[in-house]
Formats: sequence, C-alpha cells, structure tokens
Amino acid sequence: MIVRAITVHVKADMVDQFKEATVRNRSGSIQEPGILRFDVLQNREKPEEFLLYEVYKSEEATSAHKETVHYKEWKAAVESMMDGPRSGPAFSVVQPVAEEEWQVS
Repeated sequence: MIVRAITVHVKADMVDQFKEATVRNRSGSIQEPGILRFDVLQNREKPEEFLLYEVYKSEEATSAHKETVHYKEWKAAVESMMDGPRSGPAFSVVQPVAEEEWQVS
C-alpha cells in the first residue's frame, strides 16, 4: 500500500471552486479498484490549505489514477486556483496493514 498526503494551497477567492472540483474528483476516484481511501481535508486555521489523503493498493494504482478522466479534468480545473505548487510525498504503511481497515465504504 502507498499513502499520498498532498498539500494544496489555494488562492483565497478560489476556495469554493477548488472544493467543488476536488469533491467531483474524489467521487470518481473512490470508484477506482486501486484506491482504498481518498479524503479531502481543509485546514480550520488556514482555509486556503487543503490536504488530500489518498491510499492506494499499489504503485500501479497510483499511476492508473493519474490516467483517469476525472483526475485529468480536476488537474486542469484547479491549476489556476492553486497558490503555488502542490506537494505530495508518498508514505509506506506501517499500520494498519489489512486493506479492509482502509477501505472506503
């Protein structure tokens, strides 16, 4: 499993549009067989900062996600909304290791 924690800083006047586009992307993403979780989080103290928390079954699933229509549409839609480049390090899972403990229901 691979976890990606992607931090995105959004222009203050684009927060609502970013949320709408990202929720659409999440809706498509959780239908992908290789994605176990896809959470969209907003910083309470800095509402322009978002964390996309994504759990994939494999590196192949990560690559497949980037080829989907919903991801490509999201990327094109939010590019001008971002206030700088996004960062998204990959993490290895230590615990929990069972897929069912991560699965989106």
